[in-house]
Amino acid sequence: MTMAMPTASRVRYALACAALDPRLRGVLLFDLEPALLLDIGQWLGSLLGNPHPYVLGASAVADSAWIGLSSGPTFGVSPGPLVDRPGAPPLTVLVSDLAKLSLTGQRAALTLLDTDVAHLEREGLGVTWAPRSRWVAVCARADIGRIPPHLLDRFPLRIDASGLSADLDPPSEEWRRALAGGRPATVPDEVVTGIVGRTATGTAGARRDLALARIGRALATLDGRARTTDADVERAVSLLRLPPPRGRGHGDDSGPGGGVQEGDALVGGGGAGRRRDREERSPRARTDGFDVVSPAPAEPLAPGPAPPADLGGPYPEDDIEPERDPGSLRSQATRHSSSRPSHGRSIGSRPGAFGDLAIVATILGAAPLQARRCEDHYSRPPHPLHLIPPDLRVHRRGADPARLLVLVLDHTCRAGWNWLDALAPYLQWAYTGRAAVCVIEVGAAGVANELRAQRFSASSLLDPRVVRALERPVGRCTPLAHGLDLAVETLRHRLHLGRVPADDVLLVIVTDGRGNIPLRASATGELPDLVGREGVEDALAMARELSRMKRIHAVVLDPGPRPGATLTRALAEACGARLQHGGEPR
Repeated sequence: MTMAMPTASRVRYALACAALDPRLRGVLLFDLEPALLLDIGQWLGSLLGNPHPYVLGASAVADSAWIGLSSGPTFGVSPGPLVDRPGAPPLTVLVSDLAKLSLTGQRAALTLLDTDVAHLEREGLGVTWAPRSRWVAVCARADIGRIPPHLLDRFPLRIDASGLSADLDPPSEEWRRALAGGRPATVPDEVVTGIVGRTATGTAGARRDLALARIGRALATLDGRARTTDADVERAVSLLRLPPPRGRGHGDDSGPGGGVQEGDALVGGGGAGRRRDREERSPRARTDGFDVVSPAPAEPLAPGPAPPADLGGPYPEDDIEPERDPGSLRSQATRHSSSRPSHGRSIGSRPGAFGDLAIVATILGAAPLQARRCEDHYSRPPHPLHLIPPDLRVHRRGADPARLLVLVLDHTCRAGWNWLDALAPYLQWAYTGRAAVCVIEVGAAGVANELRAQRFSASSLLDPRVVRALERPVGRCTPLAHGLDLAVETLRHRLHLGRVPADDVLLVIVTDGRGNIPLRASATGELPDLVGREGVEDALAMARELSRMKRIHAVVLDPGPRPGATLTRALAEACGARLQHGGEPR
């Protein structure tokens, strides 16, 4: 039986395939430890001859990605880092979280990963080039629904990297020779016929079939062979952890509804629309540039192992509904004070003379005008940059949420009542006002440390993590004091920045007040032998800290009549919150 390939080897082979074939220049690593991404980018860059990767973050803007300043003695604009230079080695672009990539970054990926020619017309600069940059992106499987499907399609190499924990071995000399030159391996007709429909999942198009063929060809080329075989395709299947096509077992091309038969390789079957699309293309068009040779006896097939049951396939988007924010395209109206500088992430620039000056945008706008503005001395370097008031530009910033909902959820109090009904008015308030959300979970099952509360922040209520938090199963411990401590920390941070209006901060605490984990146990991670009322007293102390914050509206939701109901009343009084019993109208 063929042994499963280690995670490090699979990542190395995927990066080598991307370096070898420009058509495979998009690599998506599932659940990779973020600290390893830079090392992986440098590994791929060393194979390409450019060991300095470019990191495209969540706040990337078009001004810095596409345009730069010339390094000569005179000021001028030059192509930015995403534009390939003639004769220079390809660039490696790193994306630490594909689900959080900015709109500028998404447009750049769509432009550079799926085109033979790219055009840039900006700030008086016109450039045309053939994109050759390789992209390595990281994404958690749980966040796959937040990524547009057409963006995911641009990443043909999908590797589960959750088990990667060490540096990669350096590329072999054989791989370097394969990249240095030589003709790629050919793909015979019978191999192409076996690939068609292998990745069939009911989706239209042939991207996945082409990706599988290209990966098989790249693996054969890396091994120094001139011909791609069925065994190389099976290695590609093993590399991607591609599950068997639905309706047949792994490696079984026979049986009702199974595989691609000789008579219906291109038409009929479950993927009728996709196969009819392939039928209208010529055989050479279907191979998309592969060198087709006469059929020859294939090497013995070496089936790769089926993916483990605990790992998903390379295309999790097939089984997940998109979770994109269906909000309006119009920016949300915000309130701000002219006495303090503008806040929010910069999303561009606009003309302006005072305030939040955009230095780079101002220079880029003035640089193309220097030759005309200074005709008498521009040709005598060094030429200083001359600015006039119309050149000045200020930042155009995205609106920060004008509301904030801090939600403390005590999962151990859910028995016997439906807290969604009680939370509905507050969730509606956050949804209609597009409020930012901070969720603090107390007593949830399956967490790394039951003695500590868990916290995450979301830009809106539509974040899928909020729904999962509301449906989390009940755990065994109730670190209520630590949950309230996190609420105090969050509110101090947000209110100190002054970016949320005073009347738009809402704190909702859902609990029965029976905290059984002291604050010191949450800090040290060790549970003392005797607890007593220490956990309750710590929770009341944190509640009194909340009462000192005068710019919040606080509500405590009580599950209803039960033994020890006075604890919830004491907690509400300590934090100065209004007490609402479960099912009571707002």
